[in-house]
Amino acid sequence: MNTIAIIADEFLPLTQTFVYEEITGIKNFDVIVLTRKILNKDFFPFKNIYVCEDLYKANDFFLNTIKKHNVKLIHIKFGTISLNYLKLIKKSRLPCLVSFHGYDASEGLKQPAILYKYKKHLFPAAAHIVTVSPKLKSNLVNAGCPSKKITVLWSGVDLEKFQYKPRTIQKDETVKILCIARLTEKKGLKYLIKAFDKVVKNDLNAELVIIGQGPLKNTLKDLISRLKLNHRVKILDFVPHDKVAEIMHKHHIFCLPSITSSSGNEEGIPNVLKEACATGMPVVSTYHSGIPELIKNEKNGFLVAEKDVEQLAKKLIYLINHPEIWESMGLYSRKHVEEHFNKYKQAEKLEELYTKIIAKKK
Repeated sequence: MNTIAIIADEFLPLTQTFVYEEITGIKNFDVIVLTRKILNKDFFPFKNIYVCEDLYKANDFFLNTIKKHNVKLIHIKFGTISLNYLKLIKKSRLPCLVSFHGYDASEGLKQPAILYKYKKHLFPAAAHIVTVSPKLKSNLVNAGCPSKKITVLWSGVDLEKFQYKPRTIQKDETVKILCIARLTEKKGLKYLIKAFDKVVKNDLNAELVIIGQGPLKNTLKDLISRLKLNHRVKILDFVPHDKVAEIMHKHHIFCLPSITSSSGNEEGIPNVLKEACATGMPVVSTYHSGIPELIKNEKNGFLVAEKDVEQLAKKLIYLINHPEIWESMGLYSRKHVEEHFNKYKQAEKLEELYTKIIAKKK
């Protein structure tokens, strides 16, 4: 089989499970990883990893490694990181595919130095570009990348890990709302907490659990205290990815009200939303970036405008009051993920793209 070299600055931060799922879904190519640093190897085991702290500058290490493994194509994660490797790619004389996932195709485009390097160097040098939503593709086209050079390819999830479970509730049981996210601005968590305050004021038997770490942890805890929600809202630390499905199965509704941050940072399609859908949870989220590709309003959940606390609360209240629709929404979600966000089906599409790029180089 032909060999693909994946370049990732770090392999892998806990927030980049989607990268691991992608490369472990590839079956028709051998894959090696070149990285500057290995992280969380117990969570992301992978055999063929080659580490060099100065990978940006390590001409001999880089070229010898790809030659030794007869690499046919280089795939770089992410757009901003790829800028550091363009000289090495040129020396390798191999085609290069670059994946854009969020910041690199949104906030990054607002930085003149990055935008200049994209236009001057990256867009011409890359054989092809992959991004995870039509919105991010549009951002890149507006930044000067030819549309024909970009493919929208959604990241997939492992449906064996995230199995379906219909959501039901017993009389007088507390409705459990879940959010798993980095505690950052673009996750919109302050709007979720404010919306949940309205849920509580409607005298509904519900609780909210937020799982994650990040710079806004203390700010969000202060907001919870000010609203006197400590008895109903909990913020828990990050949990290992292999425990996420089990936690989801113990909750009824998932909510992630993503927003475009004040600096312009956007989501692609958060993988945690795909995972929640795969387990059969009805979802409340926002009309943000690629999320409407996954959440179909009134079919497998509800979408509201970014930062709209009133509508966010209204949709949560509706779901809490209508548990009879949870199962049909969950079934729709599961089927939608099986068809469009299955890790192995998406890997096949990526392999087809690899094959075309390699064939074009010959």
